[in-house]
Amino acid sequence: MEETLERVTLVDRIRDFFVREEVEEHDTDHVPTRSRVESNSIRLHATHRYHVTVRSQIVSFQDAVAAADGLKRGEQQLLNLSRCPEDLREKIKDFMCGVNYNAEGSWEEVADNVYLLAPAIAHVEVAPASQRMVAGRN
Repeated sequence: MEETLERVTLVDRIRDFFVREEVEEHDTDHVPTRSRVESNSIRLHATHRYHVTVRSQIVSFQDAVAAADGLKRGEQQLLNLSRCPEDLREKIKDFMCGVNYNAEGSWEEVADNVYLLAPAIAHVEVAPASQRMVAGRN
């Protein structure tokens, strides 16, 4: 018995880029089979994971420099400055504000002396405070 192999052309590769595979189940044998379904959607492949760095104990300016370097690399930073002395806390906040401004990032205070700094590629959505949270502050 002679087998023939199908030759993959450039057109086939381009078509396969825009084709989505779905799994269909048949009632009789309960084994899923794959069939090709044409779609107008485009498959996106992530090149890497999104990186978030949590810095829970910033106690020196060197810790802030490490956070700034991470932000410059495009990594989201969560900074906890609550254990930092007051004068150093203000220096670090000023320094990180400058770095964040240069990176065109987002800055959100998520708790007392806890800040979220996100690079420009990240979308930060701040949900409105619930009635329970508002009542707790009053």
